Amino acid sequence: MNKLWTDDGWADYLYWQSQDKRTLKRINELIKDIERNGALNGIGKT
Repeated sequence: MNKLWTDDGWADYLYWQSQDKRTLKRINELIKDIERNGALNGIGKT
């Protein structure tokens, strides 16, 4: 699956890589879950 980022979204992702590992881990978990279950289901839909 290819991931597309807005400029602001990519800048935020790069910030989290260097400053907020906890948020980065959660974002990566959400991305992996979307790859497995689609955007309309999964852990981000509770």
